[in-house]
Amino acid sequence: MKQFFVLLLFMGIVTVSCKGDDSNCCPHPDPTNCNKFSVIDETKYSQTDTSNYTITNVVLNGDCLEITIGASGCDPNNWDMNLFVSELIVETNPAQYKTKTELINNEACLAVFQKTVSFDLTTLQMPGANQVQLTIEGWNTPILYQY
Repeated sequence: MKQFFVLLLFMGIVTVSCKGDDSNCCPHPDPTNCNKFSVIDETKYSQTDTSNYTITNVVLNGDCLEITIGASGCDPNNWDMNLFVSELIVETNPAQYKTKTELINNEACLAVFQKTVSFDLTTLQMPGANQVQLTIEGWNTPILYQY
C-alpha cells in the first residue's frame, strides 16, 4: 500500500511539473511560416558585424523576408542567422527601418556555401500605416514591406 501512495505522489508531481509555457515539455506550433523573428534592438543592431558574409539575394514573401548569404565555412547547417532592426525609424514616406543580418559562423573552412533564412516582419508593422521600407546593410536595393 505504501508503494502505491509513493507511485501516486510521483505521478502527481510529474503531471503538475509540465506547464503550458515550458517549450521542452509542451511544444507550441510556430505561428508563422518564417524561420525566425526579426529583433528590434538598437544595441544588437549597432554591434552586428556584417563583414563575414555577402548577401546574394533578398526576397519578400508575404510577411517573411528571405535573405540568402554566401560565406566560407564547413557546413551552412551549422550557421545561425539573426535579423536585427534599428529602433531609430527614419521619418520618410514610407517610414524606413535600417536592418543588419548577423551570421554566426564559428567554422574555419575555405569552402564557400550559401544559406537562406526567412525572418518574420510582423513586429515592424506600424499603426496607421500599411507599408514600411527596409534598408538592409550589404544590399543595395531597399525593400518595400506592404501589409
